[in-house]
Amino acid sequence: MNTSVIIINIVLFGLTALCFILPFRKGQKTISYSVSLILGTLITIGILGNLDFLVVFIWMAVFLFQIVFIIYWGFRLFGKKKTGTILSLIIAGIFILAIMQPWISDWTFNKNEARKIMNHHNFELEDDFEILRNESGGLRDYYHSFTLKVSNSDYQNIAKEIRSSENYQGLITDLSRQLPIANYKKLDTVNFETNYHIEREYFSEQKMNDGTFHFRFQLSKGKNEFSYIGSDE
Repeated sequence: MNTSVIIINIVLFGLTALCFILPFRKGQKTISYSVSLILGTLITIGILGNLDFLVVFIWMAVFLFQIVFIIYWGFRLFGKKKTGTILSLIIAGIFILAIMQPWISDWTFNKNEARKIMNHHNFELEDDFEILRNESGGLRDYYHSFTLKVSNSDYQNIAKEIRSSENYQGLITDLSRQLPIANYKKLDTVNFETNYHIEREYFSEQKMNDGTFHFRFQLSKGKNEFSYIGSDE
């Protein structure tokens, strides 16, 4: 356990103690014992259990709850129940919006944003298209992926763009051998196709606004669907 982890747990246990003291001094002993026991258990699980990345989510959930809880009971202790309620609700709302931000981004993702990303990667969509799927997020690494249904004309232009590339490696029919993979250190680009897709993959020194620098594109051979995956790994 490194120093930063020790400090985080000390802070969380300190805030848990405060979560015990505030309602206890207000005479709410049941709430005091229950909340502090639950928080202490969660923090202990994070310390003892080898949960890796899940520890971060336990820490975050516990910390956010502690802040809202302390604000509410702190104001109640000094006879400001209404102020504590309003302020804790506002802060809880801000926390919820921050947590929901990836999902909000997915819900509000539109054609202009998709077209802008495609243009950034030199795939110009001249005709209208449909967004079939869109997802973003990740536990350790961040991914943004979406699939578009494009027109016949744009489909042909995309296929031509990949196939006419200088480093196009042709049709690979033997999928038992290793497919071409872009080299991170060389920041190279690979273009090839299989019986199912026409593909491009590359790494870039220039990160996009969401921090992604590893990109992969797949144009389906069975239908006019063009898929994009951007990641920060």
